[in-house]
Amino acid sequence: IIAVKNITGDQYFFQGHFPGEPIMPGVLQIEAMAQAGGILVLAGKENPENWSTYFVKIENAKFKDKVVPGDTLVIRMALTGPIRRGLCAMKGEAYVGNKLVSEANLMAQIVENR
Repeated sequence: IIAVKNITGDQYFFQGHFPGEPIMPGVLQIEAMAQAGGILVLAGKENPENWSTYFVKIENAKFKDKVVPGDTLVIRMALTGPIRRGLCAMKGEAYVGNKLVSEANLMAQIVENR
């Protein structure tokens, strides 16, 4: 799945990260990957609104370059194996243009809501 986030200077997190040199926090880049990954794993489910996605592990997170106001963050998420017992392993990559700016391996558990 591919997701797109336009980075604008008026976003709240730039107020403190960092004054005079706004940079999108890496944790929010991982959050964007997690949200896209949630859509990816539930896309094949019948009635996806009846399921929840819980992230249980993040590994090998790397931040390779800054993401700043005016950038367009393109997030690519892919399953790295079959979904077994509700566990989903994914690889996430975030790009600005053709440059890889962050990446991580994520694992989630999907659970049917009661």
